[in-house]
Amino acid sequence: MIDFLFGNFYDYFLIGMTILAIAVFTGLQFITVAYGMTFNNRWGLSIRSNWGWVLMESPVFLLMAVIYVTAMIQGAPYTVDTFPWVTTAIFVLFQLHYLQRSFVFPSKMRGTSKMPLSIIFMGFFFNAMNAYMQGGWLFYVSPDQYELSWFWSPQFIIGTVIFFTGMVINMHSDIIIRRLRKQKDDNNYYLPTGFLFDKINSANYFGEILEWVGFAILSWSVSGLVFVLWSIANIVPRSKAVYERYTQFFGEDFTKLKRYKIFPYIY
Repeated sequence: MIDFLFGNFYDYFLIGMTILAIAVFTGLQFITVAYGMTFNNRWGLSIRSNWGWVLMESPVFLLMAVIYVTAMIQGAPYTVDTFPWVTTAIFVLFQLHYLQRSFVFPSKMRGTSKMPLSIIFMGFFFNAMNAYMQGGWLFYVSPDQYELSWFWSPQFIIGTVIFFTGMVINMHSDIIIRRLRKQKDDNNYYLPTGFLFDKINSANYFGEILEWVGFAILSWSVSGLVFVLWSIANIVPRSKAVYERYTQFFGEDFTKLKRYKIFPYIY
């Protein structure tokens, strides 16, 4: 079974996920996903957004842990020289993001916004597939790529710097947005300012894309590159939808700021 999952099937899976990312990007030019600022009731039954984020994001965190533990058990026993230090470090970086996104971020949300179960299911499905992509590459497809010398390779150093830069941007931008709501049950939307919001409207999304670009570089993996494509496919159209909603909400107070949607000086 392991040979099947991480042999030719895995290669075809990456190709399929790449094609699907392009299709999703194309479709989202015409469809606005209904959560957060763009929520509506046309997407079916909904639950509180904080629970929705946990259900949607936690599968990748949990499944990656299962894949890691399984691979470690299969490779045991270890010595100091044979322990997979590099893949473990890359795994920890990946899990660090999803620990924050799956559990910390939802616990700090303010307001009583809702998220459709249909959106949660689609996110759940993608995250499960992403765990297979990233965990499969690290622990079954290309573990021999990551010798101890990888820690001081240009890819790992540059990628790690970009990854943490993106994480700081993402988390700090989320804090700015969250603090605009003074009360826990405040459902109003406010115009964020300061930090990168002076240049781009979706600074939090920009940070997230930067994280996964860094991850793709530090892991130097095809699976990481496919994940970047998926991040762009989902987040760039989302930034456009949020920009349009800010224009509706705040009118000239917003448009006079002449912000870019997500990429400084580009888009």
